Amino acid sequence: FVIQCGLHGSGVSPPGDLPVNETRQGTFISNTVGTCAIAHFDVPDCGNTEFFINLQNNTHLDEAYGGYCVFAEVADGASSST
Repeated sequence: FVIQCGLHGSGVSPPGDLPVNETRQGTFISNTVGTCAIAHFDVPDCGNTEFFINLQNNTHLDEAYGGYCVFAEVADGASSST
């Protein structure tokens, strides 16, 4: 499914939530294998320091809870294989 990481539970306070979910702004990139997206709770505009790497095609995350905005892609396939 995904590998999630970030500052949650580290004792470091996040700088605050992102003001807007950018899933549908600009160029849309789907949650496919090897992409990285901002994690958030049920409310779409609450992402902060948590993100995840998709280990498989998770296109349902493009729409779930307002969508999970992809912001990067793993450099090579070997890096995202398990």
